[in-house]
Amino acid sequence: MKNLTSPLPASERIILLDILRGFAIFGILMVNMKIFIHPVSVMMLKPSLDQPLFLLIPDLLIRFLFEGKFYTLFSLLFGYGFWIFLNKKAVTGSIIPVYRRRLTVLLLIGVLHIVLLWAGDILFFYAIFGFFLLLFRKLSDTKVAVWGLVLILLPAIIMALTWGMMVLGSSFPEGKAAIDASAAESSRTISEMIERSRLAYGHGSFSEIVNARINEWIALLPGLLFFYPAVLGTFLFGMLAARKNLAVSNAANASFFRKCLPLSLPIGIAGEAVYTYASWHAEMAMPGGMSVLASFSHAVGAPALTLSYIGLIIILFEKGRLSRLWNALVPVGRMALTNYLLQSLICTTIFLSYGLGLSGKLNTLQGIALVVLIFSLQIFYSRYWISEFRFGPAEWVWRRLTYLSPVSFRTKRR
Repeated sequence: MKNLTSPLPASERIILLDILRGFAIFGILMVNMKIFIHPVSVMMLKPSLDQPLFLLIPDLLIRFLFEGKFYTLFSLLFGYGFWIFLNKKAVTGSIIPVYRRRLTVLLLIGVLHIVLLWAGDILFFYAIFGFFLLLFRKLSDTKVAVWGLVLILLPAIIMALTWGMMVLGSSFPEGKAAIDASAAESSRTISEMIERSRLAYGHGSFSEIVNARINEWIALLPGLLFFYPAVLGTFLFGMLAARKNLAVSNAANASFFRKCLPLSLPIGIAGEAVYTYASWHAEMAMPGGMSVLASFSHAVGAPALTLSYIGLIIILFEKGRLSRLWNALVPVGRMALTNYLLQSLICTTIFLSYGLGLSGKLNTLQGIALVVLIFSLQIFYSRYWISEFRFGPAEWVWRRLTYLSPVSFRTKRR
């Protein structure tokens, strides 16, 4: 049995998990680029259709192919890793305190990421909900699946109930007036915050940028009910996948995903087509019919399309196709935390006033080109780093603080 304080050796890593992590890092940057270019709080506004077709189409494609699919993939991988970590063999003691310390360190990294780099951080809430995963670890597969499904649908259900109460309230003149006034006030507040953030990010000092970033993060907190329950539900399905060893490359798993594709792909395409249309016409800050439709279609379509992406990768990998692509993604995935943080560091340096000051100055196509450039550089950087070191820099710090013992950093030379 392994010592409790030993991280997983590189030779025992599951290569498909690293490929999927690398793929997720690319998709996350593609989605996040728009909210690196603009303040994070623009997510609270209704998307604008008043733009040239050559810019509208890429926006729609990002929403259809990327948005929601890659945080779903990242969440599945988090749940998968949770189960692997909790099932490490140990000579003495329990793995649970080590797991809690691991999450506490991730929580602190998330706080620093929010304060120093970007308000769109996911690490903070991944750590918070990672603690909740402990409550589900002894449940049967069926109960885990039921809980996962309920949690994934919960945001859409909350959205529908909220809209229903607003419709009911609007049936009375006094209620309608109050709801209209609240909507107008909310829209005004959001618009003012976006303008303050734009001014700070484009021309402010570092302290002004930090203050604007924290204000944006706080303003986004109410959206917690409409987002993170689904993340926890996805964690659970990732845990379930780990119980079934679905990321292990073998003919049985390839056959499983091949059977899933004829169902998951059309459901994913249909669900995300509806989501793309509905979300483009929805008032994001105030629930309505379109936002409810977008929420339910996304709750079904995003996981289905994500499953299709995973299935295609696993099938192609098992057949030995696109091996150069998988080889490029493995180093990126092995240092996924470093690359996630590095994307924030690079993009904030490009867009904020203490860097190149390009905040709000790039369009969607230019943003896509920048994504390709940054990710290409990350591939080369990751390949070099992993050839010299066992872990990415952020991964090494995470492990060192988790295990509270020396962790070898450099790759052993012959």
